[in-house]
Parts: sequence; C-alpha cells; structure tokens
Amino acid sequence: MARRGNQDFGTDRVAKPTQETGESTQQSPALATLVRVVDGKDASVHPLLGDMFVIGRDKTCHIRIENDTSVSRKHATVIRQGVSFMIEDNNSSNGVLVNDQKISGPHEMRVGDKIEIGKTVYVFRRRVE
Repeated sequence: MARRGNQDFGTDRVAKPTQETGESTQQSPALATLVRVVDGKDASVHPLLGDMFVIGRDKTCHIRIENDTSVSRKHATVIRQGVSFMIEDNNSSNGVLVNDQKISGPHEMRVGDKIEIGKTVYVFRRRVE
C-alpha cells in the first residue's frame, strides 16, 4: 500500500487517544473519519488512522467523551477491516445507535451514518480526494 505523506496511513498501528474539545484536528490521509456534530455543525473530526478505536469516558480511549454519565468507560469499538469500518457496542448500559436504531453485534458503517453514543452524535464520512 502506498504511503501518502503520513506514516500512520495504511499501517496496523492503533490510533492515539484524542479528547473531545470541540476543535477540529488537522486534516489527515485517513480512509475515513468520525465527525462529531453539535447543533447541525461539524464540531470535531476524528481521523480513523489505525485498525482499532475505543470510544468512551476512560482516559485510555482513542476517542474520549467526557462529562456524559450515560457513556460507559469503554462504550464502543470501531474496527477497520480492509476498507470497511465496523462499530460494535461493548455491552454498555445505554447501547449505540446507528441511524436511530440500537445495534446488536458488529455493524458496518456506511457514509453518512449517524452514530449516537450517549448525548454525542457522530457522522461517518469517507475521505474524498
């Protein structure tokens, strides 16, 4: 697989934890992103650069959601399988909604899918060149 200016692109490294701050991260050569949406506007972008991402309140999570007690410490996991991205609930108390439907088991994310974890809403997007 060709490199595109970022050494993490195409590798099997795990993504580094990020914190929900409301600020967008720099653009990256990620195959896909989870974009946090607040009041209908993009609030932060989380490039999916590795093969596995944990979302939750725990400080070790790759995508952290703070100050929301409806979110479990390690609420959900996103796994890259080739060019596909799957999201799975980690037996959280409140579950994961994809397009307003609670998922059970791994669910393949499609472009434009709305992902709800607690009070936080993300949209799954593909990188467009």
